[in-house]
Amino acid sequence: MFRWLLAAVKVPAKAETGNVKAYFSGHYQTYGINVQAACDHQCRFVYAALAAPGGANDIVYRKVYFSEMLQNLPIRKFVIGDNAYVCTETLLTPFSGKEKRILKRMHSTFT
Repeated sequence: MFRWLLAAVKVPAKAETGNVKAYFSGHYQTYGINVQAACDHQCRFVYAALAAPGGANDIVYRKVYFSEMLQNLPIRKFVIGDNAYVCTETLLTPFSGKEKRILKRMHSTFT
């Protein structure tokens, strides 16, 4: 399973970064760092990246090596991701309504 999350941090000092505002996530209304991570079917981390400041959006996904790895998966192999990503042939993401409940049930069988 591939997941994006925001690791909250205190407001960085101007001396620590050139762009303090880049670390502010409008969605979470806090400062943080964008983290991308993936686990295998036994919930063991197989990939993690501190990808970008918290204000960065889905463009971060294209910057990390994991997106390249997904494009090169063998046929009939895929990764389950959260709804922060766009569903593709190799990255499956939740749907709304009934499909979302089914996918959540499938996720729970892997944990």
